[in-house]
Amino acid sequence: MFRRLVLVFCACFAVSCSVTPAANAAVTPVFAFTEAVVGPNRLPLGIIQNGSPVNDPTAVVTTTFYNLDVDKTKPIGTSTATYFGKGLPAAVYVATFDFPVAGSYGVKIETVIAGQSAQSNLQLTVSDRAIAPKIGDMAIAAKTLTSTGVADPKELSSSAVTEPSLYATSLDDALAARKPIAVLFATPGFCRTAVCGPSVTVFAELARQYGASVTFIHSEIYRFPFGDSFKQQTEVFQIAMNEGRNLTDAERKAGVSDAYYAWGLQSEPWLFLINSKGVIVGRYEGGLTQEELAPVLATLD
Repeated sequence: MFRRLVLVFCACFAVSCSVTPAANAAVTPVFAFTEAVVGPNRLPLGIIQNGSPVNDPTAVVTTTFYNLDVDKTKPIGTSTATYFGKGLPAAVYVATFDFPVAGSYGVKIETVIAGQSAQSNLQLTVSDRAIAPKIGDMAIAAKTLTSTGVADPKELSSSAVTEPSLYATSLDDALAARKPIAVLFATPGFCRTAVCGPSVTVFAELARQYGASVTFIHSEIYRFPFGDSFKQQTEVFQIAMNEGRNLTDAERKAGVSDAYYAWGLQSEPWLFLINSKGVIVGRYEGGLTQEELAPVLATLD
């Protein structure tokens, strides 16, 4: 599944990427995000070794960045990635970088696993504008489903509802209440990246720890019945892919929830942290772990 995720990220989404194989071809790093934008970025990476995803907390992953439009040989910064993998089917190694301008960037990725080192060169396109809302943007006051607004709890999520507090408050109402918010857009039953289910589980655990100070909201990305909506979105996506074009606005809306559409999202899962002023202060694409999020949630205000 992770290999299919690699292909999806490289071929189908906003990040433009190419890979020069490592000297040790058995180790291949891949981008686990769909877009990079001017400004601060969280850049999760997956590591494939001998065809399987790596989940090794002792692995060392170092990223070095180059502005290819200015000087292909001069590095402009380095970031050592942090391991986050507990509870995930594959670990992510999260680097951070503040891109100064839009354009083409090279990323040299050095990995050390069990004492063996390898190096790969990837390339990505950094955009002026983000597809998904970015840090510093005002949160979009979309309505999300709540337990009081549906006839059956099965309409709330494509997996069993284990933490009712995630569906107690609509996002628009939470923003009006001027309280910190964590909103997760994920489809645990139909996730294309295999990490939505584990992420919702982590999210529910965090809600039980920090729910007194932060409003936690899970928003399923598909409309009920979820299977029908997933099929509808898959079909329009396949048509657009076959025709070599982006989705039209009507196609992007097919089968997905109003909130997912309103936020302009095109992949899953996405977590946004919003402060009490309604400003997005955290932006996380892909799998979630308590280790990464707990320190941030503890200071969200």
